Amino acid sequence: MSCRLSGSEYIDSAQLPTRLVTGVENVERLNGVDNLQLSGHLGDKDFDAIVASLGIGCHVPIAVVNIVTPGKQTYAAEIGVGESSTSVPDEESFCAEVVNTGRSLVVADAATHRVYRANPLVRDHVVAAYAGEPLVDNGIVIGSVAIFDSQPREFTSDELSLLRHLAQLASAVLGLRRAAMTDSLTGLPNRAWCVEYIQRAVAQLLGTGQLLAVLFVDLDGFKEINDHFGHAVGDHVLKVMAAAMRSHIRPTDSLARLGGDEFVIICPDLGEPSDAVRIGERLLRAADDSMSFETGAAANISLSVGIAVTGDPHESVDNLLRRADGAMYRAKLRLGSAVELAVVT
Repeated sequence: MSCRLSGSEYIDSAQLPTRLVTGVENVERLNGVDNLQLSGHLGDKDFDAIVASLGIGCHVPIAVVNIVTPGKQTYAAEIGVGESSTSVPDEESFCAEVVNTGRSLVVADAATHRVYRANPLVRDHVVAAYAGEPLVDNGIVIGSVAIFDSQPREFTSDELSLLRHLAQLASAVLGLRRAAMTDSLTGLPNRAWCVEYIQRAVAQLLGTGQLLAVLFVDLDGFKEINDHFGHAVGDHVLKVMAAAMRSHIRPTDSLARLGGDEFVIICPDLGEPSDAVRIGERLLRAADDSMSFETGAAANISLSVGIAVTGDPHESVDNLLRRADGAMYRAKLRLGSAVELAVVT
């Protein structure tokens, strides 16, 4: 079903899935954006081809694949902007509206629109018409795929159809990127994602005065579970424990599976090393005293947690992981179900 509003806005509600995570400031959405590790001028040939096709097919000077965060639009690909990002207040941003609603938006004459006439690009006569579609990954509205014209215009149905299909293609590209960095068993980010994410998180420490913690988590006695109950039960344990750990960390923390029974949690924006220790102690409670299986048998599950904390934006990922791994082995020497903090550097 489609409807036209006030002669200038078009919303295609037929394309909406049953549930989308929307809202520019929604924490779950922002975590999804962060996990994709997208940047301005990403250099992805698929995204570059999408905006080039939009420019030619829709006869517009500006086309973008736009990652939306509060007050900022980051262009994974663009033509006609010339910048990797711009800052427009959310209440005046076309693309922020797409993210807030999860719906397509068309504005034929922005200068006469009650909201978008305040947009700085409209006031400067750079943008006069807009059409955008949600950019969706895994049910989360990451941003928008959009076209802009410098003159007021009604986009044709063929142009809007092309925009919709290329937005779907861009979403599929995001899905492929995510799949390459996802552990197939638990659905968590994998080692490749983890290394890239830590590298970026460490670099972002510069000038903040904040601390970053990396928690290295190992399941105690997991080999015995595999040997005694079989690998199917072992896989079940990994999935259950992954879900349990995820429920015991902060919304801003990120959990990844390195492989086997080893997991890593990245905790940004900490004030003191003791903040990380408290997170580690909560993780210990994620492991039940025992876990029952369909056979009626039970096995004790506990965790060993090693923590490395840094405020150094130049510390290498390898060194940070090595320190956390060493602390984890010291926790294991305490017969597991323990948290150890590496020497703070």
